[in-house]
Amino acid sequence: MSSESEGNAGGSAPWGRSPPPKVALPQRGIVIGMSWSGIEGAGNQIVAAKIECSRGKPKLAQVWRPFQDAPGRRDVREQFPSWLAEEARWAEGRLVVGLDFPFSISETPLRQLGLLRQALRGPDSLGRGLEDRFLPSGGDFTEGAESFKGQLGKDRLRLTDCYRAAPFPPSHTRLYRHTFFGLLVLARLADVAFVPWEPPKAGRPSLAEVRPEHVARVMCGTCAYRDDARDSVNRSGARAAVLRTLRTASGLEFEMEIAAKVVEDEKGLVLDAVLSAMAAAAAQEAGFRGVPSNVPRSEGWIYSVREEPWRDA
Repeated sequence: MSSESEGNAGGSAPWGRSPPPKVALPQRGIVIGMSWSGIEGAGNQIVAAKIECSRGKPKLAQVWRPFQDAPGRRDVREQFPSWLAEEARWAEGRLVVGLDFPFSISETPLRQLGLLRQALRGPDSLGRGLEDRFLPSGGDFTEGAESFKGQLGKDRLRLTDCYRAAPFPPSHTRLYRHTFFGLLVLARLADVAFVPWEPPKAGRPSLAEVRPEHVARVMCGTCAYRDDARDSVNRSGARAAVLRTLRTASGLEFEMEIAAKVVEDEKGLVLDAVLSAMAAAAAQEAGFRGVPSNVPRSEGWIYSVREEPWRDA
């Protein structure tokens, strides 16, 4: 009987193992990933990460909190369109933004709320419908979100949530504020392309829904990278491992100062933003294609890196 060492002698890796994951990124343009928030003072929690794509190697150029100077939800909502326009100007019209909140909800509650027609037109139209119904002029975001949650009824996963193994539906207690506030912000945007409701348009930013947790899971099997007071586990090592995997898989370059911000952030918000940017960049390189035919148009799609990126093509 041959030993394990003898069986491995003829190859560089154990039998049956696939090569490390690979992710192709665009050859030009700017991709921004955002870790969102819907709580009061959301601007203190929203984190952005910028990847500069070129024919050489992609670079993680910046991680920052773009709305920290005016963190109120009303301030963030007012400033977001001008912030996006400025980022698009610096990107010379080649900008993709990945946002980690739901761009829609399940088809059944959309019908119950009478908002299916708006959802079919896109998240901006759905956001305006939610504003008219739950946030009248001068209304409070918290009260509006609670009313939104109350009328949604039973939590229902979208098909895209099931495809991407999302742990919570858009209406879940942990997510409904993100969903509500995010859609209200999108309602104010113009001259952008919301994929997959519409294809990317030359000279306009493309906005896509992403999930950072999905990227971490399919790239390196990591399901937990945030510190949690309930188990007192420091997961800085896990965050560092995810970042190393991204560098190996895509050639992503970054300065040690930025890496330190990712690793030292106990809440994992900075890493969420980086993973969101990676998901949006990979989806752009793939042409934002591959949405399953059975996913309702009203529910949208969670874009990401391809499933099982370690498998041979």
